[in-house]
Amino acid sequence: MVETHLNANKSFMQGLILLGLIIFGIYLLYERGLMALLLEGDNSRISWGIIGIWLAMSARWLYLLLWVQQKNRDIGDLRGQPIDITETIMARWLNHGWFACDAVLKLGLLGTIIGFILMLAPIAAMQSFEPASLQAALGQMSGGMAVALYTTLTGLVSNLLLRVQFQFLADSMQHLLLRMSEQETL
Repeated sequence: MVETHLNANKSFMQGLILLGLIIFGIYLLYERGLMALLLEGDNSRISWGIIGIWLAMSARWLYLLLWVQQKNRDIGDLRGQPIDITETIMARWLNHGWFACDAVLKLGLLGTIIGFILMLAPIAAMQSFEPASLQAALGQMSGGMAVALYTTLTGLVSNLLLRVQFQFLADSMQHLLLRMSEQETL
């Protein structure tokens, strides 16, 4: 009985450890000033949106891990409940996570395109090719390149983190479905 209770809490505890490691990594980046550099360098503010999506989906991920933990703990009460309905509900919830993974990646790529547009706009506006004009255009171009690179970086990192988180959740849900099918055969 104790072992079953510990196994029911295992995925949630591992999820908390994973989230703690992610938050610790973010804290280290913040302490080094890299988070401020990233957010200040992105004039398009797309990185803020990507981080907001990651935060919202991480909260959803924790909630779903708690839900799986609850169902694992109450596995005996699930006897007679159709597995296919539970599996369909879980698949729908996981699809929301996979959509968010793709959305943050696509937002990062959108930021890349916007950054390139911002980078090339000063060249189109140039009237002459004097050294002072070229120097001013290069300064403006670097801001566009910063937007392109920072949004791409934020989108890629957020995509990777969400994929790890939701793959972990998918594995936990699969474990629950296996336990439910074992209960059904008893």
